[in-house]
This record gives sequence, structure tokens and C-alpha cells, in this order.
Amino acid sequence: MKPSALWFLAVMIVFSRCASQPPEFSETEWYKKTQAEDSASLYVSHVDTGGSFFNPWLQRESTKGRGSWFSRKKEKFEEVSEAQYGLVQNDYSYLSDNNFNSITFAGHASMIIKMNGQTILTDPFFSNAALIVRKKVKNKFDFSKVPQNPVVLLSHNHYDHYDKYSIKQLAKKNAVFVVPLRLKKLTEKYGAKEVHELDWWQSVTLNTIEYTLLPSQHWSRRIGQPGGATLWGGYIIQGQKTIYFSGDSGYFIGFKEFGKRWNIDYAILGAGAYEPRWFMHYSHMNVKEFFLAAEDLKAGYAIPMHFGIISLSDEPLLYPLYEIDKAINQDTELLKTIKLLRVGEYLTIP
Repeated sequence: MKPSALWFLAVMIVFSRCASQPPEFSETEWYKKTQAEDSASLYVSHVDTGGSFFNPWLQRESTKGRGSWFSRKKEKFEEVSEAQYGLVQNDYSYLSDNNFNSITFAGHASMIIKMNGQTILTDPFFSNAALIVRKKVKNKFDFSKVPQNPVVLLSHNHYDHYDKYSIKQLAKKNAVFVVPLRLKKLTEKYGAKEVHELDWWQSVTLNTIEYTLLPSQHWSRRIGQPGGATLWGGYIIQGQKTIYFSGDSGYFIGFKEFGKRWNIDYAILGAGAYEPRWFMHYSHMNVKEFFLAAEDLKAGYAIPMHFGIISLSDEPLLYPLYEIDKAINQDTELLKTIKLLRVGEYLTIP
């Protein structure tokens, strides 16, 4: 056997051994780490000496060991009823009624909020894929149903949240975009005419609604950009109601801080793409953390999102909704504070 072939074989053997042994992960120890952080770190500089953004509280772990993602053994999950938890058809005709206050779950992190006579879209994702990962459920959307001049909130530059196709379509509606730092130029490249770029804790008022970008525990990367080249975050939306949209975020000290600063009526929180935990725990919340975050925020109602149309992790598409529903059935007190929406469903805002 040639030396080059022996070298290749040796590398593959080492890789396969590493790949079969994912890093150790303790949910208990992870929770202790999140609780040990100081909320003051939410307000300090979050740009390093090289100009990259970072989270100054609990930093993301090394990527060593992530090769095991490719040959991991997937956990088995219970079957989830698509008839009970799957897509609900919606023609979105009510979006033209500026007096119809509502929150619609359009799949993944795409929410459509009607409030103060304004149409607000968060992380609209209506193309058929996030880069090379294709949707399992195609949530077709008729952009003609969106009134002119909607407000579009973009949380970060990952392809399942910052969708080129959707941005281009909404730019044709003369949408006003609100984005984290250094995303203005790319958003304008996709056709946006009015873009407001915010740092954490900065706000912009559009018509009668104030939008504030808040820290989140996540990261950014896109083809052609190094990691941390653009900022990430969630939003507080203050109008007739105060609504919090988490964007992508792991469980972190920010939730308690936001709960102290605002009286939140509705908290829209990620609760999907969380398995395997050794890989996903920093960036995405599981169902237990969804409940913890809702409690920290002291929200009137919490709405789970980040599931239902695209598979980016090991748990089934509808499993988060099923798990949360099961928890509510075991503790009916949760019915008072948790609002479950299937993809395509909406709730009205009184």
C-alpha cells in the first residue's frame, strides 16, 4: 500500500473513533454555568480586537469533537401526529385588515404580527431551502397578501433566518428593515431601500412602534464571511402590546434581565433544533429551557417557535410542539401562560 494511502487510512480510523465518541455533556452542569453569569456582561463591549462580535458572558465552546456529528447515533423519538400538530392551511387574507391585531406562526422563526395598524414580519423564511438544507414542509406564502410598507425584523445572518428570496420579495413591498450591526449593506444589496442597523440596546421608532435590538446567545456566519462578522440578537417590540422575539438563542442570563426591564405581554421563544444537546445547547433552547426562559421573562404568554418546516437537528419536525403540549396536559396551570400555534395558525391580540 502506498504511503499516501496508509496516511489516508490512518486519518479515517482516527476520525471514525473520534466521531463515534461525542463530547461529554451534562445538562445540570450547563444550567449551573448559565446561572453563574453576571448580567452586567450584557452591557459591555462585544467586539474583539480583530473586529469580530462575540458574547461577553458565556462564550461558545471549542468546535473540537464536532466531527462526531457526521456519524452520531441518533436518539429514537416517539411518533408525533401530523394531523394533530402539523401545518394548518392559511390564506393570510386577514393581513390586509389593519384593525385585526394578531400573531401568526408561519413556520420556523417566521412570525407575522399585526399591531398598531402595522404588519411586522420576523425572520421571514419562505424559500424552499436554507442554503443546501431543503425544507421538509413547504410553507407556500403569497406575498401579495402583505400590505405595503411592512416592517421586517432580521435577527442574524444564518440562512434559515436571513433568507435572500424573502428579503427580495418584501423589498418589492417597500418594506422597512431592522437589522443587527453590519447587515445593512447586504440587505440593501437584496433590494431594501430603507434599512435601520442597530447595536444591542439601540432602538428605532417606526410610526407608533418602538423596536429595540437585544442581546441573544448565538453567533453569525455566512459563506464569504468569517464568524462574528455581523451581529445577532432578539427584539423588543413596543406598541399596543409589548412583544419579545428571541431570534435564535440558547438559554442565558438575558431573559431575567429583559423580564426586569419590560412588562412583556407575549414572548416568542425558540424551542427547536436542540438535539443532540452536546452540539446544540449553546445556541438553541430545548423544551425545558423554553419554560425556564418564559418564567424568567415573566411574560403574560409564551409562544414557542423554531420548528415545523425544516430539519436542522435530530428531533422530529413537530416534536417540540408535542413535548410542550404533553407538559401542559400534565400541568394545566401552564394553560394560563403558554400559547401553542401550529405552522399556519394565529392568535388574536385583544
